[in-house]
Amino acid sequence: MGIKIRATLLDCLHRDESRLDPAALSVLTDEGWTALIEMATRHGVAPLLYQRLKTPNLVGCISHEVLDRLRGVYLNTAACNMRLYEELRPLLLALRAAGIPVIVLKGVYLAEQVYRNIALRPMSDIDLLVPASLAREAWRVMKELGEGYRLIYPATEALIPLFGKDFVCQKPGGFTPVEVHWTIRIADEKDCMDDEELWQNARVARIAELDTATLSVEDFLLHLCLHASYQHEFGFGLRALCDIAVFIERFELEIDWSALRARVLHHHWHKGVYLILYLASFRVGAAVPVEVLTALEPADLSVEVIEQAERRLFDASTEMAGMTLNTIGFFKPGRLDDRVRVLWRRLFPSREEMAYMYPIPPGSWVLYGYYLVRVRDLIRRHGAVAWYLLRGDRELAETVRRRAALREWLFKPDAQ
Repeated sequence: MGIKIRATLLDCLHRDESRLDPAALSVLTDEGWTALIEMATRHGVAPLLYQRLKTPNLVGCISHEVLDRLRGVYLNTAACNMRLYEELRPLLLALRAAGIPVIVLKGVYLAEQVYRNIALRPMSDIDLLVPASLAREAWRVMKELGEGYRLIYPATEALIPLFGKDFVCQKPGGFTPVEVHWTIRIADEKDCMDDEELWQNARVARIAELDTATLSVEDFLLHLCLHASYQHEFGFGLRALCDIAVFIERFELEIDWSALRARVLHHHWHKGVYLILYLASFRVGAAVPVEVLTALEPADLSVEVIEQAERRLFDASTEMAGMTLNTIGFFKPGRLDDRVRVLWRRLFPSREEMAYMYPIPPGSWVLYGYYLVRVRDLIRRHGAVAWYLLRGDRELAETVRRRAALREWLFKPDAQ
């Protein structure tokens, strides 16, 4: 059932609408439709599924009950996003009034300017980019705006922008979380997109009824690829593939593929970028030029790597997908001393990391007491998964092995 539903969902999402087979849809059982809708909702593509299934040529193949369920998700996405844009507009105006340049990132731009229908692209947060030198000032403006935002991360505001890549805040009352980045990190603190280049290449777009800055076409596409591959290690779900496919379709005549390809190869990002572009092309019909894929294809690519990345995409939002990199690092096959180092780093992170997680200044002696709190929090968060792995749960152990192998391949430098 699962494989069949997966194939049906991919056909429904494919940019080539001829892939939709009315006969295959008409024989789906109630159980099959429920599984399809649940999978689409989990991957954040249920509104796209609704858009495809309500076309006139499918009349009679799909029950009114199924369309009503999907229409409910579609309308709920529209309502949530309308509230999000209502929150975004005064935020952008306040930052502009304070003289703080802002680049709008990811979903907020995609929904309005790429999908061109805010009901089609669910969002869980607002992502903005500000200059690092003005990140602290941006937080001051947001803290004083209206009801005021409350800082979620870092727990200690003195770390802005001295540690990490962003701060996350939220208004009380269930408003949308806002992530304010001062750099776009790829994988670790040493691997970031060039901030100066991002600002130089930025262009103007109409967002929330305001002219505001967003990334250039090539920077935006590259950000989508790096975010899905290196940052989330293919655990972002099918929505990542759809974002890439729709973006390429929207800007097909504007994308400078030669420039993008050169940057990817120069920064040695070709493994992640190739794999996500390949999956977007192969699974949902993204119009990636063949010569680009050929130029970026890693020499050590294997069928197993592709299968691992694809499995990770489809496992998004499941319990297994939620395992942290540290859980993977501790339980993957390897030497005991390597595991001990992983455990030690997680139990006793640096003072800056502790101040990021807990509201204690890095120089305070009180911080040492929070290491006990840290142990308690780790047990609460990961104790169940660790217990099953220690007991020898084969399915979890195999998931760990696959994720560790994918990560090792993704971050392993090319042979010189």
